[in-house]
Amino acid sequence: MGADVPAFAMRERVAYGAIIIELHGELDILADQVLCPRVDALTERFRVDVVIDLRRVTFLDASGLRLLLRARQRVLARGGRLRLVRGAARVTKVLRLAGVESAFTILDVPPAAWPEEGSVPA
Repeated sequence: MGADVPAFAMRERVAYGAIIIELHGELDILADQVLCPRVDALTERFRVDVVIDLRRVTFLDASGLRLLLRARQRVLARGGRLRLVRGAARVTKVLRLAGVESAFTILDVPPAAWPEEGSVPA
């Protein structure tokens, strides 16, 4: 990507009471620094149900893992629930090699009932 275009993106929306966080691109130290405050703001709510969709993540390093683990910790501390939608094999491999895969509830696909169109932004 160009110097002015970040190699990552985040989209959030609410569907059926869950906050859906779709992450895109490279989850590295820069993404962690930029996205962490946004994810923190979404996970401040009491008993929030959060789903982080990793299907469009192309790279995950220790900083990206830290982002996911921080979100998990914040959600669980408030009595909420956090689930991940499985990403590419290389992303899942990083979770497994880091020994944190079992810390998450991982969905193979998002439930079909989640609407794409007409959902309310988070």
